[in-house]
Amino acid sequence: MEIFPSTLIIAKNKDSLDQKICQLCSSLNHQFSQNNPDVLLINQDSGWGIDQIRKINNFLSQKPFSHQSKIVIISELQNLNTESQNALLKILEEPGPNNYLFLSTNKIKSVLPTIISRCQTLKISQKTIFKNTKNIEITGNLLKDLSLSEKLGKEKEGILPLLENELYIYQQELIKNPNQKNKYILEKIIKAIQMINNNVDPKNALDYIFLA
Repeated sequence: MEIFPSTLIIAKNKDSLDQKICQLCSSLNHQFSQNNPDVLLINQDSGWGIDQIRKINNFLSQKPFSHQSKIVIISELQNLNTESQNALLKILEEPGPNNYLFLSTNKIKSVLPTIISRCQTLKISQKTIFKNTKNIEITGNLLKDLSLSEKLGKEKEGILPLLENELYIYQQELIKNPNQKNKYILEKIIKAIQMINNNVDPKNALDYIFLA
């Protein structure tokens, strides 16, 4: 999946939004986490306003700490006032090498057209249910069903979205229950996604989770 330097995600459902951001981050070999030193999250907790734009500029001006790239995630973009959105335009025009901005909103009419024109736009439906090309409905808990490896076969289009969904589920689980088991499972899922993105047979990537 090609990741553009600036991506605007339109979604009304927070879970669907988080899953998509998790997917984008994992494609860049990042974890969607506040503990990731190379990810800056701008949301209600951090506050809105021109100070946050300065914070983004400062963050992107520094080299990555432990990754090849840096990521800025701005939730509820519509809460930035006009002055802040205009200041953000300069960053979108020149984000710098290996820098990525993921913006989200549920009120696209409150976002400046000049921002929209500078971003790749993704619209996320309210319901997020992953299906593979054999129409096997998957809603999570992959690791509880070892037989899925045979059901899914070797189709990347079925396995990769499923693993990305599982990645999000276990990231949330690790936050709630930070134990070695959840950490171990999460690391295996991340490794399997990286294997598929590096053109390893998706079936072998699933086998890695189940058998490693």
